[in-house]
Amino acid sequence: MRSALVRKPFARVLEMMRSTFPRPDRTTRVPAAGAAGRITAKPVHSPLTVPATNIAARDGFAVVSSATLGAGDRNPALLRNPCRVNTGNAIPPGYDAVVMIEDIVGEEGRWSTQKTVLPGEHIHPAGEEIREGEMILPAGHTIRPCDIGALLSYGITEVDVREVKVGLIPTGSELVPAGRTPGPGEVIESNTAVAAALLGEAGASCTRYGIVRDDPELLREAIGRGIRENDLLLVSAGSSAGTRDFTAGVIGDLGDVLVHGIAMKPGKPAIVGRIKGKPVIGLPGYPIAAQTVVRELALPLLAAWGFRPRPPERLRVRLAGAVMTGPETDEFVFLTVMPAGEQYAATPLPRGAGTQMTAVRANAYLHVPAGAGNLPAGTEVDVLLTGNRTG
Repeated sequence: MRSALVRKPFARVLEMMRSTFPRPDRTTRVPAAGAAGRITAKPVHSPLTVPATNIAARDGFAVVSSATLGAGDRNPALLRNPCRVNTGNAIPPGYDAVVMIEDIVGEEGRWSTQKTVLPGEHIHPAGEEIREGEMILPAGHTIRPCDIGALLSYGITEVDVREVKVGLIPTGSELVPAGRTPGPGEVIESNTAVAAALLGEAGASCTRYGIVRDDPELLREAIGRGIRENDLLLVSAGSSAGTRDFTAGVIGDLGDVLVHGIAMKPGKPAIVGRIKGKPVIGLPGYPIAAQTVVRELALPLLAAWGFRPRPPERLRVRLAGAVMTGPETDEFVFLTVMPAGEQYAATPLPRGAGTQMTAVRANAYLHVPAGAGNLPAGTEVDVLLTGNRTG
């Protein structure tokens, strides 16, 4: 039976998703050199002691520090059996300091110093950086480029990281793949490519499946496979209540439809379902609506699982035009932000779920929560940037 669109409050849907779907326990091992942005699945410990032995911190001579006691400009200390070392050289056994080369006087066989050195001076002791078994990175740490240098330097070539797999299924008999010229009534499929790009920025491993025609059995087969192979499944289109919108019905047959219809604009027909304990999100077919649902539902769920893209910059702006909103709907409005004197002005772009050029022309968006009311021109608001401030 086809489910009816009953719009649930946006904030409640977000909270329901966070509480219903725990983080998947999936990990994978990746080369450390390419692990930037990945999240450690467990603590990483050093297999090495670095440095492995005492090493010289300066060019000069390794000495017994006690032999330099009392050395000064008028009383140079003759060095007994000094050992020439360069920065990074191992300090031979029995020596406990380094006299810098610029503090050495004399000639071969009779080297002296006019400066007293203390035990350990100009020496990096063994284990100064890290000791065998010491933790390099904790679990749940997002690996940075500087962390890669430490991992490799301390003998780690591979690291276990968290992984989340997201499947994306495009549906619709009118869809054709990119690269093919569409005929009358046909549309090039792009929603899953955009979704994969957005989710990939959060660290998800995305699989885009082939286009599924408007056939419930084909859709059932595709969704079943997507659930088996992924932790989160997105189904593009088929989420409304038309005669060829089968997504909610198939999800209901295979599991539960938790939400069909959300009080958000764009994105009202979105679906949230559960099959075998895994989340399924049904995206509207219109591109802007689909992108909004991915950004506002799928990305927050990944963030709750520990997979976060770089947060967008928040900017205080003054609206150059009015924003009219519904009383019970969260609305997401694309804007163009430009400098205006010492402030920034934000011009609302035409509303609509279809045209992708709206997102291309925008460099920011505004979230107006339900109940906030209309925002007249001149209102100061916080917006999130999607591009350069100057458009």
